[in-house]
Amino acid sequence: MRPQVLLAALAIFVVLAAALPVIHGQGATPSASLCCDNCGTCTRSIPPRCTCMDASPSGCNLACKTCDKSTIAGRDSFQCKDRVANFCQRSCTKAT
Repeated sequence: MRPQVLLAALAIFVVLAAALPVIHGQGATPSASLCCDNCGTCTRSIPPRCTCMDASPSGCNLACKTCDKSTIAGRDSFQCKDRVANFCQRSCTKAT
């Protein structure tokens, strides 16, 4: 085999391998759509995987897989219990 063919095959393999996590929904999409104002606990991994302590009366973000409902003082609130990479990186409220 010629070196050019091997190089082209290797380049195609690298592109496909890099695209696999995105195809299977493991890329940046879930954490990019999540935001947090009140960060909970985070792991020491790189990137850190964090939980968010934000509670909402209207439900969890659509990207949340584990949404817990609780009733405090007669009012329902929902909190996402997912541990997501870089969950606390982006604030939900805009800075003034």
